[in-house]
Amino acid sequence: MGENAGVKGRSEAKPPNVPAILAGVVVGSAIATFPVVVLSCYMLYLVFPRLPIFLWIALSPFFYVVAKWSFNIILLRVVKALIRPMEEGDHEMDFGNANFRNWLINTSLFTLVVSFWGMFPLGQAGLAHYMMKTLGAKLGKGAAASLITDPPLLEMGDGSYAGWGAVIASHLMDGRRLSLRRVRVGRGVMIGGYTLVFPGAEIGDGALIGAMSLVPKDTKIPPRTVWVGIPARQIGVIDENGNIVIYKKGDEERFAGF
Repeated sequence: MGENAGVKGRSEAKPPNVPAILAGVVVGSAIATFPVVVLSCYMLYLVFPRLPIFLWIALSPFFYVVAKWSFNIILLRVVKALIRPMEEGDHEMDFGNANFRNWLINTSLFTLVVSFWGMFPLGQAGLAHYMMKTLGAKLGKGAAASLITDPPLLEMGDGSYAGWGAVIASHLMDGRRLSLRRVRVGRGVMIGGYTLVFPGAEIGDGALIGAMSLVPKDTKIPPRTVWVGIPARQIGVIDENGNIVIYKKGDEERFAGF
């Protein structure tokens, strides 16, 4: 009783067959993609009925792109329909626990989508923004993040940016418990590269988090403040002119141009 106190969501449900779910999603999306590719070939044939065979071969990269992105978009929509509700809180890491089971399925589906969408040579930020919003993230205009582990549990305001390698994680495993907390990032926030933001963190508008920092679980960061370190701590503020003011013993040190 004492060991499981405060743990939510016990369930008699059987463990999910994650490999079968992922395989079904991929195969189903591929089957749905096939008519799209056939239709594109047929439409091209209607426009150019006498197209030589060597030109059909030369157009194979075009058909590859059509097939790839048709599959990706269908896959994304299928995964969106399969996302299961997750309750915020501390949950026992047991396959019989409904919240843990739903999180396991969701995170497997999110990883599947990211692995197929991959890295984008052109327009990466815009495509990633579309993908994460479709998966449930609440992203403001121009908001971008390198890695979001749990899209439905993230709110990110207009113009906020998390640099390359930064991870915004709305889940944390502690022993036999899974903590799920919504992460809230305000407007105009800058999060440095390779920084970790843990569940329950709330970052105020215009705050600056230094690179390679760690924002612990449930940390509340006031607006227009500067935080760095592991764990992150406040070392300064951003004044009304946009200058970074770093605290020093007995004095202040200013850096212009934020």
